[in-house]
Amino acid sequence: MKKALGRGSRLTAALLASALAGSTMASTGTASAASGAAEVAAVVPSGPGRELSAASFTQMAVDDAGRRVWIAGDRVYPDGSRRGEVIGVLYGGAGPALASADLAAPLSGVAVDPTGSKVYAGQSDHIANYSHENGSLYPLDPIPAPADDCGRELVHTGGRLFFTSRAPASPEGCDDALGMGSVGVAATAEGHSAGEVMYSYTRVHLEGGPGGLLVTAPERWSPTDDPDLGIYRVTDGADGNLLEFLGERRFAESGTGPGMDFRDADFSADGSVLAVADGARGTVLLGGQDARFLDNRYVPLPEGVAPTAVAFSPDGKWFAQGGAGSGDAADLTLAFADPSVEREPLRISFDDEDAGRRVVPRGMEFSGDGEQLFVVTSNQEGTKFWLHTIQTREALAPSSFVNVAHGPAIAGKPIRVTGRLDLDGLAPAEAPQITVQRMDGPDVTFLPPVPVAEDGTFTLEDVLPDRAGDVVYVLGYAGGTFHYRTEHWLLVNTVEESNTVTRSRR
Repeated sequence: MKKALGRGSRLTAALLASALAGSTMASTGTASAASGAAEVAAVVPSGPGRELSAASFTQMAVDDAGRRVWIAGDRVYPDGSRRGEVIGVLYGGAGPALASADLAAPLSGVAVDPTGSKVYAGQSDHIANYSHENGSLYPLDPIPAPADDCGRELVHTGGRLFFTSRAPASPEGCDDALGMGSVGVAATAEGHSAGEVMYSYTRVHLEGGPGGLLVTAPERWSPTDDPDLGIYRVTDGADGNLLEFLGERRFAESGTGPGMDFRDADFSADGSVLAVADGARGTVLLGGQDARFLDNRYVPLPEGVAPTAVAFSPDGKWFAQGGAGSGDAADLTLAFADPSVEREPLRISFDDEDAGRRVVPRGMEFSGDGEQLFVVTSNQEGTKFWLHTIQTREALAPSSFVNVAHGPAIAGKPIRVTGRLDLDGLAPAEAPQITVQRMDGPDVTFLPPVPVAEDGTFTLEDVLPDRAGDVVYVLGYAGGTFHYRTEHWLLVNTVEESNTVTRSRR
């Protein structure tokens, strides 16, 4: 800012402070994008993140209505005892910064009602049920559920709460095919009954999607097992079937393995694509309505980084892939969901004692508006966890004002300001415009937007105030689909007409 104002400026400190308070330049986030195309392609170290109290992690859920990230896990106390804890970290809005509830251990799985008014957490013999209001949790009647010793997963989709249950034949049997598991659905206040909707011999993972979509993904119980991923749509159950079958997929196809090694899955915003993080194959794309294989045009995680998580933003703009790497290799890539946009993704490395070493399985979710990506990381041992908030705007291409200059600056006379808006690499989705503020002492005037030509050049024409002195023009570009916002401060020193002097400050 000081460089833009130049030496000899007579602007008061109060005016400068006032202008800075309204500036759009400030931004915060865990990771910072580089300023050029080559640098954006490089790996960016993560920030420290927020260390979580839990010593385990099973699932996270984003509450867009209450603007909270809900995380379930067990907390270990100094005497070695464990208690379950569900916490909600505020990421915007009003209310306490942290909401929490103490439950019995083990605690696994968390889901939230789309209205944000209810939060659910999995216990070994029931589903804990809480009403949520402005950061406070109030216990409600528990939801009945079959016994579970292997870790529940919960998903709220199609207006219903679904959950997994599994009681193995032995304490070590969660990963074998000797026990019986199920996917159940909770009753609703509208009179919809509870019950099991399917059974499985192995642990099953759940993922919800837009329009009541539901994925069931069994774990493989041996290297040659070929689990059958299924895609369903939740119905009103009028015909006796709550789930409408849409498609299924075996990754080995031949049934001889290696089959799907599931880590995470997520639907695109329109439900047309299902991304699956597979331990051996990386990111696999399937048709969201029929489970057919799709070509994957996304830049993959670096070689040697084991995939752990995938996430599409609900606004349809972003796609993130998370993994577990070593050293400074990128553990996360953030790219445009539209793979036709030729733009290197933002790459972030988690390799710090205060940031974690890897993205945990199922450890990524976007905010509803797509402006923030929430990432849970852990240390190598999986005993400590951190929550990171990444501003997705950091992955946008940079923009800048260049060659900004002005003509004669005579008090009370017309002035002409020219320059160019430099948008790095990508063509803007819409014709850009430049916002203009004129600051003359304590007076701030908002001028009409200035169009930008195809070559990026623009011309601002204005009439200067009648008195001589310093006038500041604040040129702003709000950003667009592909480009980050930017602004430029131009100091114009006006003179009386009898003492005509032409000055140009850049």
